[in-house]
Amino acid sequence: MNYKNLLLVSVLLFSAIAANAQRGYTEFETEDNIKTMYRWQRAAFFDKDSDAVLNLRVTNENETAVNMTFIVGFYNEGLLVYQSEENQLCLKPGQSRRGGLAGLRFTLEDLKLEDTEEEGFSWDFVTFDVEEVESCD
Repeated sequence: MNYKNLLLVSVLLFSAIAANAQRGYTEFETEDNIKTMYRWQRAAFFDKDSDAVLNLRVTNENETAVNMTFIVGFYNEGLLVYQSEENQLCLKPGQSRRGGLAGLRFTLEDLKLEDTEEEGFSWDFVTFDVEEVESCD
């Protein structure tokens, strides 16, 4: 394979991976015009024994900027077994944020991906508040 073909294959592969990263989110709910989606994955992609990680994607469907304050909880048989710290995120109108760089990645030590599929396991927001603001600085 020559250099140009290798480069073309690399670009196509990278594009496919990037496009796939956008997919795979499941719609959770829309509250106060904040659309929330989620995706479970392993903390270390190639390590099948790594902890499960909850990645959130939030979209501000308001016509104004908002500051959202929230706490994520993991539940087993309806009992809260994990609660994140309080998080704050400012979103411009129409803006979406997702994953760890936005502070939207949550995990519990020793929680495996298969545990998230158990019937008694769930996640939800312990608190979820949205406040309209003039802008995100």
